[in-house]
Amino acid sequence: MAPTAGATSAAASTAEQRIENLRNRIENVLRARKARFDAAAANLVKRQARVNVLADKVEALGGDVSQVRTMLQECTRLMEQTRTQEQVCVEAFKAIPEATDKGAAFQAAKAQGREAVALMKQTRTQLREATRTLAQIADGLTAPEE
Repeated sequence: MAPTAGATSAAASTAEQRIENLRNRIENVLRARKARFDAAAANLVKRQARVNVLADKVEALGGDVSQVRTMLQECTRLMEQTRTQEQVCVEAFKAIPEATDKGAAFQAAKAQGREAVALMKQTRTQLREATRTLAQIADGLTAPEE
C-alpha cells in the first residue's frame, strides 16, 4: 500500500521540525560556548596586558625582558590562532543540520572545538611561562641589593 500525500507531507513536516529543533539546540550551545570563550579570551588579554605593564617596570629598573616580550608576542599569535580555530568550530557546528551524515559532521565539529580549547590552554600556558620568567628576572634585580 503506497503512502498517501497527507502521510508524506506529515513525514516531511516532522523531518523539517527535527532539523529546526537541531538548529535551535546548536544555536543555544554556540551562544553559551561564545560566552565562555569570550570570557576566557578577555581574561587572558587582561592578564597579558598586566604582564606587559610589569615587564615595562622591570625593564625601567634595568632588567632584560626581551625573552618575556618574545613570549608575549607568541601569546598574541596563539590567541589569534585560537580565535580563528573557534570560528572554524562554529562554522562546523552550524553545518551539522544540512549534513547528510549528521553523526560524522558532529564528530568533526567536536574535534574542531577540542582543538580550539587546546590552543586556548596553550596560550594560557605560554602566558604563565612568561609571567614566571618575568618574576625570575625581577627577583634577579632585587637580589644584589640585599
